[in-house]
Amino acid sequence: MLSTTRTRLTLSAAAAAAVVGGLFVAAPANAATGDITLANSTFTAGDWGTGLDVSGSGFTADTTVTITVSYTDGGTVLGQQDVTADATGAFANEVFTPTASLPLPADGEDVVVNATSTDGDTSNTMTLDVRAPKGISANTTTISTEDLTNRDAGIRITAAGYTPGETVTLSTVYNGETLPAMTFEADRSGSVDAALFLAQGTAEAGQIEFTLTGETSGVANSITITVTGEPIEVTPGEPAPAPVPTPGTTTAGKLPVVSG
Repeated sequence: MLSTTRTRLTLSAAAAAAVVGGLFVAAPANAATGDITLANSTFTAGDWGTGLDVSGSGFTADTTVTITVSYTDGGTVLGQQDVTADATGAFANEVFTPTASLPLPADGEDVVVNATSTDGDTSNTMTLDVRAPKGISANTTTISTEDLTNRDAGIRITAAGYTPGETVTLSTVYNGETLPAMTFEADRSGSVDAALFLAQGTAEAGQIEFTLTGETSGVANSITITVTGEPIEVTPGEPAPAPVPTPGTTTAGKLPVVSG
């Protein structure tokens, strides 16, 4: 059976307000005075699509408002655009494409948009939903039976293009045999990351095809890994895999895939 571990990014939500001694902490003097909205806040890493479409209100009338797109809340500026607020302090549908490539944020980091005016107005901060491009990759295209049965080696698969938080089902076919499925949860970028090794049964030369399919999105990614080398039989609890008899003699059958 194939055992699996996975890495999943998580987000922590900040408290909406702090309370001290039963009283709400007063808002800082420089609280946002302007307000911005985005026509679309979901993008694919490396692709700004048709650009950002930003609208704003609540700024000082007739002032220049600078829209800033940055990585990790101002740490790295990806692009800026100036627009003039009208007589009501508003602007609408300002479309522009940042000059820097759109990164896929690391855990705990974000790509954000905010705005300031020449009169000192500041805006709320909008966080972009940046997702990994659809696709699948593995740490190898060929693996030996020795490495396939090694917990510290094995196969590492990353697949993307799913809806964040959705269930992704991994289907496995090993030398024509369909093994029981296992499931993962897509992280905030729409990715899943699986580390797989043969924990019990017989590793033998041939092909292993992995297909990961999103339960709600229907997105499917497949990859085939070639297995080489002499057959190796693995029994749970053994310190190391033991070689099986030479080809042509009886060997133990492959056992179902389970999640570890």
